[in-house]
Amino acid sequence: MAQQHLTLPMLRKERFYCFPESAGYYEGNEGHEVARPAGSMQQFNLHLIVSGSGYVVDDAGGVTELREGDTFLYFPGDKQHYFANSEQPWDFKWVHFYGSGIGADLAERGFRRSVAWRLRAPSLLENRIDELLFEIGEHKMLHPSRVSMLLYGIIAEYIEQAEPLADTAHAASSANARILGLLPELQARAAEPFDLNYWAKRAVTNRFAFCRWFRRAAGQTPLEFVTMCRIQRAKQLLVERQDLGVSEIAKLSGYENPSYFNKKFQESEQMTPSAYRQQFARA
Repeated sequence: MAQQHLTLPMLRKERFYCFPESAGYYEGNEGHEVARPAGSMQQFNLHLIVSGSGYVVDDAGGVTELREGDTFLYFPGDKQHYFANSEQPWDFKWVHFYGSGIGADLAERGFRRSVAWRLRAPSLLENRIDELLFEIGEHKMLHPSRVSMLLYGIIAEYIEQAEPLADTAHAASSANARILGLLPELQARAAEPFDLNYWAKRAVTNRFAFCRWFRRAAGQTPLEFVTMCRIQRAKQLLVERQDLGVSEIAKLSGYENPSYFNKKFQESEQMTPSAYRQQFARA
């Protein structure tokens, strides 16, 4: 059995948004099995199956098979039970991590609802894990901010890709694909009045399901996405069209009311549109 097990000293939880406690890989894991009682592990536990297969056992005793490209994620304090397929034992890469803000974010994004997850492009996550393993293996704790940054990349990739491995996985994947397919058009038409019913119909669902699936696919609500696109357009116009007044730019960005535009712009950029433009004023 080949393996790499890299560990780092525990830092104050509040120092970084996320930070690894340990990471590594296992290959040739015939007979591999882990059973941890609830409360015994106080870090997140993320595994990516690279080849072969294995199983995770839920609290009710249900068993889910995981294959190449699948992952599982346990939260701190969770009871954990997973083991390799005896005929085709899995190879996997893993990270144990903690941090000041990552727990709340993962819970808010729905990662509490399942242990087993499927990735759309697992090689991208594997590459990010490899970057972290190389950094820790070569430099240990010489560059802790870089270590934290690399772990953040792993988590961001995971959040972007992961879909629950459950009876609803196919429906989730299909809805996710439809939402992601609409994003370029929604971005291009962000300055138009936003009609939730219209976009839900385009996604072949109702408005309530659309909002739910949109948040899972894009990580924000439809209105938050539209607002982000409008502010992005406004920032570009403020710099490129110095001949236009702020009220005109507000209308071109989707806001009929200049006061409301100012409010949304300040919420996003922590400054007024005029102050933002002033930064790029021609000499």
